[in-house]
Amino acid sequence: MEISSEKTFKNSPLSRRDFLKGTAVVPLLSLAASQSAEAAESKLTAAISNKAAKILIVGAGTGGIDAAARLRRAAPKAKITVVAPNDVHLYQSGQVFVAAGLYTQADNRRDTSKLIPDGVEWLQDRVTAFDPDHNSIMTEKKGEIPYDVLVVAAGAEHDFASIEGLSIDDFGRNGIASVYLNDIDSGKVAGGEQVRQWFEQIAQAAQAKEQTILFTIPQGDVKAENATLDILMLGLEILRGKGPGQGPDVSDRISLTLAVGNDHLIASKAFDAAVQKILRKEKRLKILFDTQLKQVDPAKKTATLQDKNGESSLRYDFLHVAPPIKAPDPVASSKLALAEGVRKGFVEVDPVTLQHKRYPNVFALGDVAALPAKSGAATRDMAIVIQDNVANALEGRKLSTRYTGYTAAPFKPRFGREMLIEYDRKGPSPTFPLDPTVPRWIWWEVDLHLLRWVYFDLIMHGML
Repeated sequence: MEISSEKTFKNSPLSRRDFLKGTAVVPLLSLAASQSAEAAESKLTAAISNKAAKILIVGAGTGGIDAAARLRRAAPKAKITVVAPNDVHLYQSGQVFVAAGLYTQADNRRDTSKLIPDGVEWLQDRVTAFDPDHNSIMTEKKGEIPYDVLVVAAGAEHDFASIEGLSIDDFGRNGIASVYLNDIDSGKVAGGEQVRQWFEQIAQAAQAKEQTILFTIPQGDVKAENATLDILMLGLEILRGKGPGQGPDVSDRISLTLAVGNDHLIASKAFDAAVQKILRKEKRLKILFDTQLKQVDPAKKTATLQDKNGESSLRYDFLHVAPPIKAPDPVASSKLALAEGVRKGFVEVDPVTLQHKRYPNVFALGDVAALPAKSGAATRDMAIVIQDNVANALEGRKLSTRYTGYTAAPFKPRFGREMLIEYDRKGPSPTFPLDPTVPRWIWWEVDLHLLRWVYFDLIMHGML
């Protein structure tokens, strides 16, 4: 049975997003907008170009549509075209709330056609190749398309196939699930609903005997940095009989292992320490750092883990996988890609200006950029930089707007509480004058009831 968000609103301490929108959260959003501009070291729409240039944007995800809306204002005489195949645009951050039984999948979907800004052409096509030496791209249907300026916002792909023995067909069977399971191009989403059912299966199995649950986070950059931690902690709440379902408390009949490919959970020392302090209070949770999932045998329910000492085998009853990520093949095989290093294949941009290091009329933002931040909040700040620096480049001006490395990764340690994690290259970068390492009810309420509206109605119009 699916749980609608409307039912949740009725039981919430702040029962409707309209109440939030009409009261204290409006000033909070105004402050957030000003802080976002400050994080990007820019004022909104600071740079204007009147050049009649051809601007091509590849991708209609968060970065592509936000950048298109901003560039429509920053370069009003330019011909702006978005090239992307997807009929449906997904609010990916909402998948955790679907897993928790607080959203439905329909809550997170919008028709792409309704989000494309006025005055921007949408070419529903798939890019097959990039030719920056000749200022053009190739697509499946239209073929070669020239540009004066190219903005790459093609996102990153989940690389489940890089884990030996694991295929997409294994998810939803044999105790395997992932909140990351979706197909952005087709608009098909299975991860959130699959994990919700996975929670139910664990609770039922734990009534009969103790269950072993394995969570894995890959080495390197991760999309939605804290999604796995949210699933782990909210899952524990559900298994304690809390949350929407309020089933029996079976938490004393489970053991959990979290295998983390990196030597940290959060790429900010202050926040990493705060999150680890919360997790280490869970006596039935074991955390293994510098340990990554190498292989899975779904039939035998065994996972091969690799650390600095070699390989080891762990038998599990239930497995949640956060996949490694890779750049889309047309990007990775192009001259735009970084040729070596941990972000090989992603677009090689200057980390401050977001301009390509070898092709000055090419820019990139979001997950496809060879940068560590892979979040919607990071992409929103990058869109401000793109807005100004593309206009500056068209006019031959200095690229004065700078991306500070800002990102955000909210952490949900339990139902009704959220830690608003925000940081940049220098360290914590809180938007609000409160201790950011303390989980608070207000951030949970804003995230649950308001941020989806903010995303579709403000950010997707380049307004925040």
